[in-house]
Parts: sequence; C-alpha cells; structure tokens
Amino acid sequence: MKKAYLADVIKKHGRRIRRYGKQLPGSFDPEMVHDLRVEYKKLRAFIRLLQEGKKGKDLDMPADIKNMYHAAGRVRDLQLFVPQVADREALNGIVLGEYSAYLQQRLFRAKESLVRVIEHMHAGKGVEQLTRALPASLDDKVIRRFIHRKIASVHVILLALEQDRELHSIRKQLKDILLNIRLFDSDWGISFPVTAWRSEKKLTDVAALLGDYNDRCRALSFLSESMIYTLPDVEKDLLRAWRADLSFEKGVIRQQVGEQLSQLQLVANFERQL
Repeated sequence: MKKAYLADVIKKHGRRIRRYGKQLPGSFDPEMVHDLRVEYKKLRAFIRLLQEGKKGKDLDMPADIKNMYHAAGRVRDLQLFVPQVADREALNGIVLGEYSAYLQQRLFRAKESLVRVIEHMHAGKGVEQLTRALPASLDDKVIRRFIHRKIASVHVILLALEQDRELHSIRKQLKDILLNIRLFDSDWGISFPVTAWRSEKKLTDVAALLGDYNDRCRALSFLSESMIYTLPDVEKDLLRAWRADLSFEKGVIRQQVGEQLSQLQLVANFERQL
C-alpha cells in the first residue's frame, strides 16, 4: 500500500475530527460526541498499525487531538450515565434530586473543558505533520507484525487476569484489530490481508461483551462511596442498591467474557501458518 493511500486515510479521518470539533460547542449532541471519539479511535488504530514499521515508529497522534478526545470522553461518559439515573428514578419511584444536580454540574464543567480544548486545537496542522511523516508504504509484513503483537499481548494478559484493567487492555487490543479490518474494507474496499482467528464474528462478539463490561465499570465510577456519602439517606440507599446490582451484573459479564475468550482461538503462531 503506497504512501498516497495511507495519506488518504489520515486526511479523511482527520477532516472528520476537525469538523466534529467545530460543530460540538453549543450543541454537544451526544451522537456527535460519540462519532468524534469513533473517528479518533479509527485514526489511532491505524497509526498503531503503521508504527509497527521501522519508518513509522515516530508517528504519534498530535497532542491537541488527544486532549480533545479525552475531554470529549468525560462529556460522553456523563451523557451516557445521566439517562440511566432517570431510568433508576422511574424504576424506584424516587427522585434523586441532589445526586442529579451534582451530575449536571459535572457535565457542565466537562463541556466547558471540552470547549477550551477545542479553542486551542490545531487539528489541521497536526494532520499535515502526520501525513508528512508517513512511511513510503505499508506491506503485509508490517501488518503481520502488528497482529502478532496484539494477539501475543492478549495471551500474556490472559495468564494473569485479575483486575478490571486487564480486561480493558484486552478490549483495546481487539478493538485495534477490528478497527483496522473495517478500515481496509471501508476506506480501500479490500479485505484485511491477515487472519489469525477462527471466526471474525466471535472476535466482534467478545469485543462487544467487553464493551458491556466497560459500561458497568464506568457506571460504578459514578457511584463510589466518596461521591454519595453526603447525600440524603433515601438517595444514598437507592444508589448503594444500584451499585450492588451493577457489581453483580459486572461479575456475570466477567464470567461470560472468560468463556468467550477461551473459545476465541486466537492463533499466536499464525505467521508460520501463512
């Protein structure tokens, strides 16, 4: 794959990130925030693929685009969680007035922070720098090395699967693979040249399940005792009960993830099988 095709990918997703950045202030449309972060993840996964080549090691996402992604993430997390609070209120017939006000304050501050980051962003310049630093080409050897590293990382993590961060790390490895598979199809109209798994559907399914696990972890981060202990007793009791429910769901999903990972059949030595 020649440099011109690589540049097309960088420019395409870079343009979309810039466009969403310009449109977000004032609306903060949840779908737009989501789409911005998806575009970032696509671009990041592609950069990680290129970094496997000797002449791609110096590639890195521009700092101001990274800052926008993280600032948008704080907005996105709250935009996903606040509606869940309303659902919980309806389910229990209790108004979480003080807690909801606290979350709205956090969301307002997160939006303010995102606006400040966008105001100082120079995404166009960063994309140009990325484009100039691209390697002359991308060959199958680099792609095989990338997939091998990702799968090896998953196998190593599975040896000591104890904390949430290990499952989050596995999800990141799988998402990097899946995003590049889809990029080859959507941006170039070609099939990904390497296969190191028995079923792409199973790969997608376990990544989705890990996403569900991550959703519970995110929700629980808003229900820590330090966040709710000063609330009125009626709100505190409801939130503690909700936290217990989420912890149970998280345990169930963790068990399902373990079962699906054992069936995933990632092939660590695929290079010798090609």
